[in-house]
Amino acid sequence: MRTALLALNKLVDDGLIPAYAIGGAIAANFYVEAFATADLDVFVLFPAQDASAILPLSPIYRALERAGGKVRGEHIEIDGTLLQIVPDSDALSREAIAQATLVDYEGVPTRVMAAEHLCAIALQTGRRKDLARVEMFVTQQAVDLKGLVDILERHGLSEKLPEEFRPASPFSSGG
Repeated sequence: MRTALLALNKLVDDGLIPAYAIGGAIAANFYVEAFATADLDVFVLFPAQDASAILPLSPIYRALERAGGKVRGEHIEIDGTLLQIVPDSDALSREAIAQATLVDYEGVPTRVMAAEHLCAIALQTGRRKDLARVEMFVTQQAVDLKGLVDILERHGLSEKLPEEFRPASPFSSGG
């Protein structure tokens, strides 16, 4: 994975993309018990453009191929790591990329989504495995629930958070 992360940082250094953040199961592994996953989800911030424009993924794939990557369907494989490039698709993903945390992975500075954004995107996606991941974040106290609720409210996703995960209201009765 180290080689893939170096290649992603080079995309930023070369100005091909303004920013990226690791999301999905790999990012979750920075906060909670490990998840098995087949690929590294790389959310990429693109400059503002016409919503009808086709996203320019081919320059990214070409640059990653020059870094030793090989296209494998929807992925690009670099040194045994499958990357899935996920363009920023809405305000939530753009915010998650912009507010990503800088971490060190084997000496490589790497941007990883905050736990609250990982949970918000998982709830937005709504697959069973995503909901299980959110439950793990909550039960392991690896997410700030008030911060998560704030993100969900800002992005119109409040109803996605199961009631049992909601922080207690100071106005709720104790019994």
